[in-house]
Formats: sequence, C-alpha cells, structure tokens
Amino acid sequence: MDKKTLVSFTIPIIVIIAYSEIFHVNIIHAILSIKLDFLLSFFLAYIGQILIVSYRDSLITNLDFYTSFKARFLGNAVSLAIPGAAGPDLSRAVTYVHKNVKLDKAFTLALYESFFDVNVGTALFLLLFWIKLSPLETILILIALGNILGWSSGLGYAYFTSGKLNRIEQKIFNIKYFKPLVESYMNLKDILRAKLKDKKITLYSIFLTALGYFLQSLPFYFLYKNLLFDYLINQTYLVATLVPIPSAAGIAELALSAILPPIYVIQVRILELVSYSLGFIYTKEIKLEVIKKEVKEIWKTS
Repeated sequence: MDKKTLVSFTIPIIVIIAYSEIFHVNIIHAILSIKLDFLLSFFLAYIGQILIVSYRDSLITNLDFYTSFKARFLGNAVSLAIPGAAGPDLSRAVTYVHKNVKLDKAFTLALYESFFDVNVGTALFLLLFWIKLSPLETILILIALGNILGWSSGLGYAYFTSGKLNRIEQKIFNIKYFKPLVESYMNLKDILRAKLKDKKITLYSIFLTALGYFLQSLPFYFLYKNLLFDYLINQTYLVATLVPIPSAAGIAELALSAILPPIYVIQVRILELVSYSLGFIYTKEIKLEVIKKEVKEIWKTS
C-alpha cells in the first residue's frame, strides 16, 4: 500500500478520534453501546442496498448480476481512499472491462450509474431536509443543488451534442496529445444519449435507487421511530460523501452533527466505514495488465 493510500485510510480514524475529544465522547463506550439489533440491521441493510442497486446496474450495463454486485461492492470500498470518478466509478469500470467491455464504454456506463446514485440521492435529501432544520443543513443544500445542476448539465450536454463536436472541442482534440481520445469521447456521448432515451430503464433506475436508499435507512428506526427522519439521516450522510474528500472525513461528522447527537455520529461513522471496507475482498478481481492493454488501445497515437 502506497503512502497516499495509507494516509487516506488513516485520516477518517484521526478525525473520529478528534471529534470524540471535542465532544467528550468515549469511543470505546460508543462502540460497546451500539445496540445489537441496530448493528446487525445496519450491515444487512447495507448488503441489501447493494443488491438492489447492483440489479439496477446490471440493467444499465447488460452484464450479469454477480459482476455488477462485485463492481458495486468493491467500488464502495475504493471510495474510502479515492472519491469521485477516479475512485468508485473507475473501479466499477475496471470490473466491467474484465467482462470484455471496452474501457471507454465501461467508464461511461459507470458514470451513468453514478448519475442516478447522486441525483436521486440528493433529490431525496432536498425533499426531506425540512424535517429537522439546522444552519449546517444550508451547506448540504448547496452541495446537493450543485451536484444536481452539475450532473444534469453534463448529461444534458452529452445528449444534445451527441454525434458532433463544438468549436472548443474541435480545438482541444486537434492537440496531438488529445487526438487519440476523440473516438472515445464521441462514444461517451452516444452511449449516454442512447441510455437516456431508454425511458423504461431510466424509470426503473430511479425507482430502484430510491428503494435502495430507503432500505439502507431502515436500521435508523432502532434509534428514532420515524421513517422519514430515518430516511433523512441516510440521505444526509450521502450528501456529505459527495464532497471530494477521502471517506468524507470531517464532512460526514459535521453533516451528521446537524441532526444527531455526538455518540450516534461516532457510531454511524464507524459502522459506515466498516461496511464500506468489506468490499476490499474483491480487490484481487482487478488485473492491471488488462487495464493497461485497454488504455493503450484507447490512447494509441497516430
């Protein structure tokens, strides 16, 4: 493990320790006081959510369910160290490559999956944040709106400019270094347009994504007997993870503090980190030589 990755895994632990000191919470006591029913349901709900979203991913990619499950499980683990497109999205794409999907198409499909993860998740947060208003929620609202605007604009642009390049794009791809990427870029637009035009899969994807988040929120019922508030807790955590910081260290604690007492914040953070890390069991599924071959194929110079 390289130093940067090691630091990425260490930061959330340091943040949790610092948080516990600031709010005078004994970490050992916080861990030992986790209710058994909450603990078991948390991990079961996490696996259940992955199963539902993996089925959605299999519909999007036309790959088998188990491949989608492995890709999603590992991608979540990778996000602990590397957030965003370079982390979980690329990780899922790499898994798809091993099923003979070209890297550019695989990465495009992974991005399309993230479109639903982010937009459905943030939309749910915006529908629920009023349940418990807090000044800290203002920051999360801006993050949610920014992500919806960014993703919608990006996919909208790809949809309406599919099959063509504007002047700026033409100038960029006339640069020798970027010329090899023009075909992959055009493929990206075409794939996204085709997927967006499939209304049936789009509606299924929205429903399954929301269902997955709802299932993931159910364990919080053992803490608060309010399904809507439980849903809000889950979506608040999701929005925090959209900030491009490894493991959302510091941001997640801050976001959860807006609606939960410190001891619950620590418990949720620890359980989230442990559940996400389970995906590393599939690390050996990635073969670097296959990826190198695909990258060379895409980036072949003229």
